[in-house]
Amino acid sequence: MSESVESDYYAFMSFDADNARRVLRFYSQFFTTGPVLELACGPGVFLSVLREEGVAARGVDIDDGMVQTAREAGHDVVLDDALAHMRSLPAPTVQSVYDEARRLLEPGGTFVAAVPNAACMSVLGYDFWRDPTHVRFYDPLVLQFFARQAGLVILASGGNPFNHPGPPPDLRPLPVEKLPSLRESVVAAVQHATSLHPDEPDDPKVVTESRVWAELGNILGQFDERVQAMQHDLHALHGRYSSLLRQLYPANEVYVAAAVPEQPGDIAEHPLTPAAIEGTA
Repeated sequence: MSESVESDYYAFMSFDADNARRVLRFYSQFFTTGPVLELACGPGVFLSVLREEGVAARGVDIDDGMVQTAREAGHDVVLDDALAHMRSLPAPTVQSVYDEARRLLEPGGTFVAAVPNAACMSVLGYDFWRDPTHVRFYDPLVLQFFARQAGLVILASGGNPFNHPGPPPDLRPLPVEKLPSLRESVVAAVQHATSLHPDEPDDPKVVTESRVWAELGNILGQFDERVQAMQHDLHALHGRYSSLLRQLYPANEVYVAAAVPEQPGDIAEHPLTPAAIEGTA
């Protein structure tokens, strides 16, 4: 029996088609020619991207609301359970999806799997679980394994740079300005002050204005050294915190692009194009 949970959820969450179009456009680099079959095509956003680029494509989805929306947009979409097989059944069934892709695709044909990134804190802790249709995560290395098991060669793998919002705004570090040392200014000021009193008593016990300025300059010099040391430590801490955020909040979406070998028995990896390298890990 058909379902409409996901389409109802998209409507409830006010699905942002423009943002989805921007994110999905990253994958168009792998499909310069058709025909393309998109599994779990949803409302047909990527199909629209491919149509704009002149690539023939059709889709399949389990959600009848999604299928209706995609068809209203003029796309050829079949109501079927491909999404249910990919998301909810155990790994051997996921492997069969790759096996079927290997069987159906012509030599050089491309298969791309894009999934939520479990390595991203916001996805792991929140975004993934708020979608009622999600069941489990798939790491890119696992998807690469499935692809190799099916006899496909890996074109590219990594995070989608078009779907990389980064950490929440309240966690992002503020810019840290490094202030210059005041040592030269302090020395110049002390020298100027002491030059105004050249004839001072030689007795070190006598407190003179020149000696007061010299001592004050010494104190200010030590204070400046400590400020510079604190600034150095602050910049180091800022850099480490920024690095930690990059580790905790990589791209929200990861992908694996694989292809059928051009020649039978060819297992060499496909050379990466500059576009494919972008965003790979």
